Amino acid sequence: MKNKALLVGINDYPLPGNDLRGCINDIVDMRDFIANKNKVYPWENIKTITDNRATKKGILAELDWLLEGAAAGDQLLFQYSGHGAQQTTQHPQIEKDGLDEIICPYDYRDTATTAISDKEFAQHFAKIPEGVHFVWISDSCHAQDLSRDVTRQEGSAALTFDQLRYRHYNGGSALVAPIMNTSVAATKSVFKGALLSGCASHQLSADAYIQNRFNGAFTHYLIQNLSHYGHNTTMRSIVDYVNQDLAKNGFDQNPKIEGALALSTFFKS
Repeated sequence: MKNKALLVGINDYPLPGNDLRGCINDIVDMRDFIANKNKVYPWENIKTITDNRATKKGILAELDWLLEGAAAGDQLLFQYSGHGAQQTTQHPQIEKDGLDEIICPYDYRDTATTAISDKEFAQHFAKIPEGVHFVWISDSCHAQDLSRDVTRQEGSAALTFDQLRYRHYNGGSALVAPIMNTSVAATKSVFKGALLSGCASHQLSADAYIQNRFNGAFTHYLIQNLSHYGHNTTMRSIVDYVNQDLAKNGFDQNPKIEGALALSTFFKS
């Protein structure tokens, strides 16, 4: 049995106005959770790529490493923390809304060729054999504008813009108002794992100052609830608990889960 994880975090984007501050903390925290606190994934089987190493080519190459040799009984984890967006689809026969969901690698330049789309992910993840416990975490925005709406930290006054940003790429003409994960739903019948996404279609994923450091709000409360309940609780229930914590602490986002393993536990039982 092989347990492998690929963790991607991008804080530093070349285009001015797009830097984030909690994405690398997200993957550092996840690595500590899966390798140190739970000892499910060996340190030598965890790869992290950050900032200028997290190009489209670099991410896709490491995805190939993650999936190489996968067999029934293995556990695989892919986490992405960074910017997300949508672009006009090149597959209108599939996308009823005319949009592709994308993540924005370090070298993203408002073009389809520099993004990683849901279609490309589907092609990679279709290779996963039956019986592999595959979890995909995406803590990113799919929204049109960089919002500065009032959001509250635990027990505090409203966060300022210096304390709160959102994980939507503040780019150019290619970006349009999103509807999150429509194409993932269209291919859900062939998706064998569980996709845990940071927000619903019309929402933003917060990059926020929580407990004296920056994190993705979704990742922070996800790890917190996995620490409390993760070994015996389904991922769907964990996401429900995360939603409750986000609402209680003033974050206006509703994480979602889908895929064949939604009713499984985070770690293979």
